[in-house]
Amino acid sequence: MLSTAETFSPGSPGGNSLPEQEENEVVMLNPFILSHPLVRPLYGFLKECNDSPLTREVLDCGAGGSRPPLTLFYEHGYSVYGIDITPQQVELAQEYCMKAHITLPIMLGDARHIPFKDESMSFIYSVNTLCHLSKRDTAAVMQEIERVLRKEGLCFVNFVSVDDCGFGRGKEVSVGEFIQEEEWYSGIKKEGHICSYYEDSEPDPYFEPFEILRKEKRITELVIEKTHPEGGDWQMADICYTARKL
Repeated sequence: MLSTAETFSPGSPGGNSLPEQEENEVVMLNPFILSHPLVRPLYGFLKECNDSPLTREVLDCGAGGSRPPLTLFYEHGYSVYGIDITPQQVELAQEYCMKAHITLPIMLGDARHIPFKDESMSFIYSVNTLCHLSKRDTAAVMQEIERVLRKEGLCFVNFVSVDDCGFGRGKEVSVGEFIQEEEWYSGIKKEGHICSYYEDSEPDPYFEPFEILRKEKRITELVIEKTHPEGGDWQMADICYTARKL
């Protein structure tokens, strides 16, 4: 497993600047996505999708929010689809689309029961979403991703690591699963929600129906100005998988 580290300072000079690009690395047209460092691995996934012979269509499981990552694929000519279980997140995505004058078909939907037919999608990803599910529910999501993906289709999924600074907060109800009263980073009150954290190899069994193409553990030091209500140094850690359906 490859471990990497980076420092990210939102709001600071250069905090939203493009990282140094490796040769042949995809450069996004709209840099909005750089405001969240955990979304950056989608650059690599986009390149994998571009290199695939499959039809350019992609599904985001957990697509809502004020900065939907589907924009990245939309700008590169993909047919895009998104589902999110939270109405407020879908509304935020719709507001973004209105301001950006684009159309992203993001609808209410449960990733544990993806509302698409068997083998109907070339590419599926879920970024920073499965951490809000129990590990049992996460297994159900992975089964659904396998069902909906076409043969040779690609998926990208990340899991929050036990090395993340949120680990241990709240009441532990099962191994690595905590009931937390608020989002540790956003500070948005969300009473009684679950957060799941994983050891380095713990998600591997989810990928038995797949060939794992890439697995990476990323450590990100998030630096927020002390004058900000959430000011301080935060360590975010996640485990990223890119896999192909067998």
